[in-house]
Amino acid sequence: MPPPSAALLTQILDAGLADMQQEGITPEQRSLLLDYVLLLQRWNATHNLTAVRDPRDMIPRHILDSLAVLPFLDQGSVVDIGSGAGLPGIPLAICRPAQDFTLVEPAAKRVAFLRSVVAELGLANVQIAPMTSEHYQPEILPDWIISRATAPLARLDKMTNHLQGPQSVVLALKGPGVEEELADWPRASSLDIHRHDLHIPGLPTRKLLIWTSPVRVP
Repeated sequence: MPPPSAALLTQILDAGLADMQQEGITPEQRSLLLDYVLLLQRWNATHNLTAVRDPRDMIPRHILDSLAVLPFLDQGSVVDIGSGAGLPGIPLAICRPAQDFTLVEPAAKRVAFLRSVVAELGLANVQIAPMTSEHYQPEILPDWIISRATAPLARLDKMTNHLQGPQSVVLALKGPGVEEELADWPRASSLDIHRHDLHIPGLPTRKLLIWTSPVRVP
């Protein structure tokens, strides 16, 4: 099968964004999103960064899936935990150039890819933290902590507990099995967790869980 044309990829992206009512994303940002997809496709051929090979599939499964978080993301600094190939951090950073994003990722080949993306796309608002989340110790706690299927909820909470200040909001993108994860997470009962269905064109409904930690008493 011949590679898809730029016009076809643009059509797929534009149709998906329109379906999700994300028309506020500028033409320049859309171009950067497609540049990111092509970089991911090129690196994926030798570095196996994602199981999704076809850029036509990368758009809904990676780009639109990541951008579904945008309506829930307000101003402030963002940390993407277990960013992998930059998801959801890179698409979000492209569409929110005034916000600071830190991508936390320990795997060397993924870090190399992320650094290449930041340099080639000129993403001045993105920093890379080449380490595990447990070793990431920022001087100022983030406003937003985002995770896209990095780990089960109990494990994710443990991985990021030191980052969850009273002003921090956690956004966890989850697929099937979220109810079992909640049942296996003892601290869930003490949190006010908001659940939202995310509708991405061509994909099963995703779940977004949002919570803040109670203020810690010394």
